[in-house]
Amino acid sequence: MSDLHKAFLQRVKKRESELGLSSLEEEEEEENESGTGVAGSTPRKSTTNKIDLNILSEYKQFKTTQFVTEEYSRGSSVFQTYFKKSKNPGPVLVCGHGAGSSSMTFAELCRNISDETLSVFLYDMKGHGGSHGGDKDFSLDTLVEDFHFVLEEFVSKHHPLGIFLLGHSLGGAIFAKYVHKYTSDLVRGLILLDIVEETAVTSLNVMPFFLEKLPKSFPSISEAINWHMNSLLFNQQSARLSVPDIFNLDAMTWKMDLKQTEPYWETWFTGLSNNFLSFPKAKLLILAAHETLDKKLTIGQMQGKYELVVFNNSQRSGHFVHEDLPKHVALRVEEFICKVYSPEKYMKDHLGIVPKWGGKIT
Repeated sequence: MSDLHKAFLQRVKKRESELGLSSLEEEEEEENESGTGVAGSTPRKSTTNKIDLNILSEYKQFKTTQFVTEEYSRGSSVFQTYFKKSKNPGPVLVCGHGAGSSSMTFAELCRNISDETLSVFLYDMKGHGGSHGGDKDFSLDTLVEDFHFVLEEFVSKHHPLGIFLLGHSLGGAIFAKYVHKYTSDLVRGLILLDIVEETAVTSLNVMPFFLEKLPKSFPSISEAINWHMNSLLFNQQSARLSVPDIFNLDAMTWKMDLKQTEPYWETWFTGLSNNFLSFPKAKLLILAAHETLDKKLTIGQMQGKYELVVFNNSQRSGHFVHEDLPKHVALRVEEFICKVYSPEKYMKDHLGIVPKWGGKIT
């Protein structure tokens, strides 16, 4: 075979490989010709395996070094929790993820929190992340009761000085319904990430089409991350920590089958705006980009009932704004919490103002 012929075949095989068309037989022939002598093991596959091992090592190390993990059991349900305690006394930021996600969606956000008085507590919704067991009831009321149990357990074990709730998507709906149903002096503020009732309810109409096109599995964790980067996320560093947590890594299948939740979708976001606006304490709504607020939120914003932050950066952020722009979100969340929890500290650290009249700011 001439060198020109070999070069031509290599170009063809490279193009087929890029399109996912190269066969195992062709790969073996290429390996034998190149003198590797190892059937089914190409340099590309070896490189991919090394990348996957690095991703999984980084993911596991992050979880074990950044958090104290605990399991809270309630009947047949076991909830996985993660606690990152601050160096100095202060409030706790409690984060709730959305449907199909997990606690590790907040991994980069946690890493970018610089306030040494702010602790972080995460939990996996049932059927998600490291949580397991329990029934298949994913109605909003049931999810609220699950969270109520988890928070009560956390409070009894760790005795926080104050709590701020931060919920993304469905997690935001759970927290808004929780503060509407339960009154707690410990809960000082509520933060919603990229969730508006009207938009969320409308988006459920296209959810079945999205789920139908969802790959059932992936050949590797790196391929799963690539899919997320092409479909949902913009920050690969965050994806390397969040994506492994939503897969059964032995088979690379999804831990959570969102089709199981379909009977409960209509309960998830109905009343969200009312629940959010009726919370009598500090409130913050963070959106990834400009979108139409529903009528209630628009009126509430005009009346100054809550703070609104919009990251108008559509090229760099999407629905998972806390993953795409973790530094920006962390900074804004810290500022909000500091202003509510420690007004004097906020004026000094964020505004550069030191009151001269003495006394405390309320």
